Amino acid sequence: MSRPSRQQRALAVELLRAAIGVVHLVGSRRALGRPAVLARVLGVRQVTQAGLVLRVGTPDAHTVSALVDATHGVTMVPLALLDRQSRRFAVRQLWIATLLTVLEVALVGRGGKR
Repeated sequence: MSRPSRQQRALAVELLRAAIGVVHLVGSRRALGRPAVLARVLGVRQVTQAGLVLRVGTPDAHTVSALVDATHGVTMVPLALLDRQSRRFAVRQLWIATLLTVLEVALVGRGGKR
């Protein structure tokens, strides 16, 4: 069995991202207050990001996407440490952001000419 192409791997990553966004949007209907708002914003961001990265499809788009995910993960650390009400949400987001960052970086590789 042959290894999936970079385009197939990129499609899989962005479909995963879009699915996470949809889960956020659906889950926000059951939540109240701040978690509901955060889930809606993140859901829209994930779905939009997946669509844009798929449309552009360049290594630079995946690099920017990884930077967005890494930044999101870093912003969740103080929230997890300082806000008891949002701690579970923030830790979950940190794991998701880390996973998506690693997947995006794996798609791009070291960035050298091949």
